Amino acid sequence: MKAARWHGRRDVRVEDIDEPTIANSDDVIVRVDLAAICASDLAEWRDGPHVISTRHPHPLTGTTAPVTLGHEYVGHVVHVGDGVTSVTIGDRVCGDACLRCNSCYWCLRGQYNICPTGGSVGLHADGAFATMLRVPSYTLVRVPDSVSDVLAAVVEPVAVSLHALRRAQLQPGDAVVIQGFGMVGAGAAVLAKALGASRVIVIEQSAVRSRMAETLDVDAVLQPGTVDVVREVRRATQGRGADVVLECTGRAETLAQAVELSRRGGSVALCGIPHAESRIRTDRIVYFERQLFGSLGYRFDHATVLDLMQQRRLTALNELFETPISLNTIVTDGFERMLGGTESGLRIHVRPDCGG
Repeated sequence: MKAARWHGRRDVRVEDIDEPTIANSDDVIVRVDLAAICASDLAEWRDGPHVISTRHPHPLTGTTAPVTLGHEYVGHVVHVGDGVTSVTIGDRVCGDACLRCNSCYWCLRGQYNICPTGGSVGLHADGAFATMLRVPSYTLVRVPDSVSDVLAAVVEPVAVSLHALRRAQLQPGDAVVIQGFGMVGAGAAVLAKALGASRVIVIEQSAVRSRMAETLDVDAVLQPGTVDVVREVRRATQGRGADVVLECTGRAETLAQAVELSRRGGSVALCGIPHAESRIRTDRIVYFERQLFGSLGYRFDHATVLDLMQQRRLTALNELFETPISLNTIVTDGFERMLGGTESGLRIHVRPDCGG
């Protein structure tokens, strides 16, 4: 079968490899119908390795590079192990990318996203940029017939958005500010409205992505450098600041601003992952009892996202995607295009069975 394999920095190759087979009783083989390129896939191609194991086998999966990328996908179950009861052959499914031990202190508390030996499909085990994918059954969620493949393929990043909003304890009527309009930021904007936020403000540096944000039902889109974003957020919130701020840029220099965008007693969730040190005045947190915390991935959030999609409350996300590309051209039409800043959708979808 065809698979897009990461061999090193700027070295992803579409190769012929063997189809996966059932190795454990909990294994499921999924025929991938559609996958999506995540910013983490792009980062590994652009200047990785960041989390891909290259020298020492991953402690949970035993995998080292090369590895098939891709962890956002939808497909159909074609084979199941003897111990699988949660899905059956023919089911349409999408995936939770978190691989975990299911026996440590954190997994037993339901906090599997911070399992010490945890890993990710497509980074620490072969992923979805391939015709077939092998995953443990515990990662799979059935997709309702009414949810399109295009939306089902991005349930995973939208679950990241939902987890952050839940961590921030979003309440109906809250004012929400989202720094960064990537896929997680877009998911958070649409979810916040669907969950009752009174005001959603997006802060985005890119003019292209700012225009994308304006296609959604948000109350304002602010571009740093063209306006004083802290002043504009306070003006829109009767001088208080936002109840909830989601920092989704992954840029170290925006953290201090995220704190200033929040109100007294407000919550700031860090969703982006910067690879540099951040500087922040902690007195600005203590004096005003702001809450600042990390938000990594998700915990059992896929089903809620799919339910909201089934209710057609997240359909605005459809405006942010383009026609899927072929797996054969994933480097030129996917990674290189995303890196070049070309006006492309927030997610580039990939069809493994598409010619080209």
